[in-house]
Amino acid sequence: MKSKYCSKNNWAKTEYCSVKCSKAKHKIGNTIPCAYCNNLLYRKPHLIKRYDKHFCSTVCYAGYRKEVLPFYQQPSYKGVRQQGDTKQVYHKRYCKNNPENISHLKARRYAREKSASGSHTLGEWNELKAKHNHKCAYCGEEKKLTKDHIIPLSEGGKDYINNIQPLCRNCNSKKWKHIHQHPHLLTSTTNE
Repeated sequence: MKSKYCSKNNWAKTEYCSVKCSKAKHKIGNTIPCAYCNNLLYRKPHLIKRYDKHFCSTVCYAGYRKEVLPFYQQPSYKGVRQQGDTKQVYHKRYCKNNPENISHLKARRYAREKSASGSHTLGEWNELKAKHNHKCAYCGEEKKLTKDHIIPLSEGGKDYINNIQPLCRNCNSKKWKHIHQHPHLLTSTTNE
């Protein structure tokens, strides 16, 4: 017996160079060609049934996606991408068309980073703005409103809707992290 193992090409032969190679004969029936480079590769039977195409490496998969796979079947297509657009075009359009959703998601992330308890929905925020007639709670002007935590998250405040007030950017910046003693704003937060 030889000390070297059989190469992949010798698997189809009936003679084996070692005991280890003879035990590997079950692999003969489970070899399939790579979808990109046509090299033979071993796959378990349940994986052969699960996937239509098989690749011997990530390099082959990337080459297949780039050169062979039609544009509309690529994972990043999502029905909105045009030929030559970047993969991030869907996200950019979504951000442009839904700025309120994006600002709400950013505020939720900030609250999680500050380990604040509680949460509120975008619907609750819209109801709160409607309750204040889409005007700033301090100056009363009808401007673009931002969420302001009456007791700031940095000072241990919660992210419940009763701790949030609609303020314009100027008033929100002036308030900073101070807790203003306005009884009509703090009544709902102290009842928790």
